[in-house]
Amino acid sequence: MQAKRKEHESKWFLNVMGHVMFTSVFLVSTSGRGLEELPKPENVSVNSTNMRHILRWSSVRVPLGEVSYSVQFQGEFERNHRKTWVAITECSSIRETWCDVTADISSDVGYDLKVRTELGNVTSEWQNLSKLFNRKETNLTAPTLTAGVTGGRVTLNVSEIKKNINANIYYWKEGVEQQVMNVSLDQTQVPYYLSVEKEVTYCFQAQLYILEYNKFSSFSNIMCETVSDDTTSKGNSVIIATALLLGVCFLAASLFCIGRFCCRTRPVWFPKISAPYVSNFENLRGDVLKEDYSQESCDTVEVWHQSETLLSAHESLTARERVNSKEGRPMNYVAYGEVCQSQRSMPIRYQKGYRSQMNFGQTD
Repeated sequence: MQAKRKEHESKWFLNVMGHVMFTSVFLVSTSGRGLEELPKPENVSVNSTNMRHILRWSSVRVPLGEVSYSVQFQGEFERNHRKTWVAITECSSIRETWCDVTADISSDVGYDLKVRTELGNVTSEWQNLSKLFNRKETNLTAPTLTAGVTGGRVTLNVSEIKKNINANIYYWKEGVEQQVMNVSLDQTQVPYYLSVEKEVTYCFQAQLYILEYNKFSSFSNIMCETVSDDTTSKGNSVIIATALLLGVCFLAASLFCIGRFCCRTRPVWFPKISAPYVSNFENLRGDVLKEDYSQESCDTVEVWHQSETLLSAHESLTARERVNSKEGRPMNYVAYGEVCQSQRSMPIRYQKGYRSQMNFGQTD
């Protein structure tokens, strides 16, 4: 394995050294003889379609590496007066075998173009066009026509319409091909809106032309469209808008009802439960224990039960109490089993007035 690897590496080294030596010999030999050794491009021509001009040439292959190309042009003014060539910046030292020279060919005169091969500092001779090129020679291709019905009108669009190219659009009613109408369009009129009769099928066909050169293209494919009535389209629009409005209203009402239902059923599914109140028995017990009952004062209350003697004395005083009441003197009386104090002495003893459990009156 190691022997094969060493053999492969030796072959690779010899190939590289041979390539370097060949390149060095070639550069030394061509440095004294000028540009004759590097091949120049062949088959230089201009392909012009719909006012787009492309310069093309055949590729050049050399064993030393990949070459590049540069392009120059000469118009009528440069050729007859200045005797100079103008380099095209976009086409200098490029690897492609074509170059777009549309921007440089800007007038209806004969142009000469040339291209050369480059490899490092070594260049080939220039290869010119076989004859001068005039943009009037451009070829017009059949355009692409699109037609659509919008708002009760026909919208027409034609491809390849540009600054120097216009289009003719021919149209007629389906079945009446003898009555052909046409309209001319430039690049400022695209897309074009054509007003025609409603509920009628129209057919359309387009053609490119350059009026200055009296040059016309072939026709596009025929396409037909039916223009619907505006009222129908408006009616459809109203129906669609109404349906959308009703849908939005239904959705809003549904969301409102769902919200109300959730609010009403929320206590059932998620009841509010408050924590029970728990007294702090430790603090209460401390407060109770801190009370001092040693200083509490007590009074003696003597309760007499009603007796016949008390009632008879009360009855005997009734007439006199009436006399005192007439004279304006204060008096007390016993009623409904309660003992009350009067000014006159009574056989009732008391020390301090309290209301007992037997409903005796409070006295001082």
